[in-house]
Amino acid sequence: MRPTRPGVLLAVGFLAAVLTWSGLRAWTATGAVEPQLLWRTVLTLTLLAVAVFGLGWPVRQWVRGDRARRIDALRAARTAVLAKAASVAGALFAGVSAGFAVHYLPTLEIAARREQFLVALADLVVSALLLAAGLVVERYCRVPPEGDGSDGDGSPA
Repeated sequence: MRPTRPGVLLAVGFLAAVLTWSGLRAWTATGAVEPQLLWRTVLTLTLLAVAVFGLGWPVRQWVRGDRARRIDALRAARTAVLAKAASVAGALFAGVSAGFAVHYLPTLEIAARREQFLVALADLVVSALLLAAGLVVERYCRVPPEGDGSDGDGSPA
């Protein structure tokens, strides 16, 4: 498995933001009401980021030399795949949240839209947290080359 490239994540986030913003403009142009953003999404994305980080920590400990607990190679590989998926999902959710935030920006004087803007900003922050957790845990899953004392510059687990 190749490491996640930041350019791909930026492209996913940017594309999601543009598609969300233009989709919301087209949606509201027909007279329809925008979908509501919920605070539960903030909590859910935060829990996902914590879970990804929590699942990656034992792999990090093992890679760094703490061999007290055995880590199955399949578990490490699954953790690496989960981390990669989390970083892409974080980029996607960050883009969608940014699209909503930009959509609500011109109408912040309306209280309901200001509330939705704040939810979109909170979603954006926790989406970035999920993205970062994915990248960090993916890095945790990198095994140093044989005979090298470095910590994590080798091939993925």
